[in-house]
Amino acid sequence: MKQRRAVVTGLGIVSPVGIGSEATWDALVSGRSGIADITLFDATQFDPHVAGEVKGFDATAFMDPKDARRHDRNTHFAVAATGEALRDAGLLGENGLVGADVDADRFGMVFGTGIGGIGIMLEGHRTLLERGPRRVSPFMLPHMLPDSASGQVAIQYGIRGPNMAIVSACATGGHAVGEAMETIVRGQADIMLGAGTEAPLVPLAFAGFGQMRALGTPRDPDTGEYDAAMASRPFDATRDGFVLGEGAGALMVEDMELAKTRGAKIYAEVASYGSAADAWDLIQPIEKGDGVRRAMLAALERRNIRPDEIDLINP
Repeated sequence: MKQRRAVVTGLGIVSPVGIGSEATWDALVSGRSGIADITLFDATQFDPHVAGEVKGFDATAFMDPKDARRHDRNTHFAVAATGEALRDAGLLGENGLVGADVDADRFGMVFGTGIGGIGIMLEGHRTLLERGPRRVSPFMLPHMLPDSASGQVAIQYGIRGPNMAIVSACATGGHAVGEAMETIVRGQADIMLGAGTEAPLVPLAFAGFGQMRALGTPRDPDTGEYDAAMASRPFDATRDGFVLGEGAGALMVEDMELAKTRGAKIYAEVASYGSAADAWDLIQPIEKGDGVRRAMLAALERRNIRPDEIDLINP
């Protein structure tokens, strides 16, 4: 039997440099940074105190105000990014659900997150301490779980196929796209959302990353002057950490034959996927890069692709 192939037919994004894929792309090609001093909470005691915040985001523009109040910011981002990806792929009906010509039972998602609804959890803990256990919201637990975003996305858009959340720290988004492809190749779905969302900009998470000494210094390495945008410089010899940010990204991954049949715009093919672990440290990758090497080789070997056929490596 001919092996199924998976292609990307829709894009959706909520990022610190723009809400929507077009706005984000314009910012990227213009060299605009989304890194600035934190405004979501008082960060005067934190050093560094910069992050990639999503500015000007109104959750009620994408979901019912009552649902927006109950859900965490990471779910807000997920709903918004999914809506754009659905529209871009031509899969959203006029009633706000997936189109009538789409088999919603064969449409699923892998919507990952590293930490889930941490804001909702901390809000519930604060209520517990200040007002007692009977004042804690009954919505706190289901809305703090890592799969709360995938659940709400499914409810809002009527997506009834395989639904799961992957949690693998900074690899979550890549795993989500890979597993979405795998679900299609296995024949368990015709369309899958491969996506990730995160809203970790709360004092506790920021303090934790700071104590790990994982956050980049917002100073120009040449002059020593304060510059928020310079905190992220991964390819610079003076790099000293990363910048915590928030947002969501969604790819509509679809069976190639279905995409061609319905005349969908095809951005790219998800040709292969590989995954491996260092079994070394919870935070620091092994210096010789063994896990990364094995993951790349697995992806290449699966589709019989030679290393010299690769045009671009995006680290």
